[in-house]
Amino acid sequence: MSIEEEYIEEVKRDLENLEKNLNQMDAWKKEIEVLEEKINAYKNGGFGLGIQSNVTITIDDIVDKDETRLNTVKSNIEHTIYKLKEYKACLECLSDNEYGVINKRYLVAEYKNKSYDGIAKDMKFSKTHISRLHDSAIKKIAEYKHRSVGIANMIRIGKDLGYE
Repeated sequence: MSIEEEYIEEVKRDLENLEKNLNQMDAWKKEIEVLEEKINAYKNGGFGLGIQSNVTITIDDIVDKDETRLNTVKSNIEHTIYKLKEYKACLECLSDNEYGVINKRYLVAEYKNKSYDGIAKDMKFSKTHISRLHDSAIKKIAEYKHRSVGIANMIRIGKDLGYE
């Protein structure tokens, strides 16, 4: 696999993960609300555990576990927002139609018809044309995203060859 193909595959994986995370965003926000309420209730003595067991679990243990989960979910949201901004910047290099395909396919969580057929019907193009637009857009994003990597590699190779 060439470096270019690796970059293209990386962009596809990133966009698929971003799509999945954007679809999780509302659930994560609700989970944060529940965890914060639960943690506050425990800290304020609002929950009676009423559990009989030979194992000693303290309120602090429960709060620590919930706070860890809360931090994880908040981190997931922050990372997703960061990746969304990163890809939104990359989309500036696309034509309007390429942008539309990528946006509908990966970045709009509310858009339910993410298949090539659905996007083709929505944009009034053929499925084949949508596929070509998608592939062209992915390639442009990969080139845009990794252009600085290529420049850095050229500089490093030049230095290795004795050109400064």
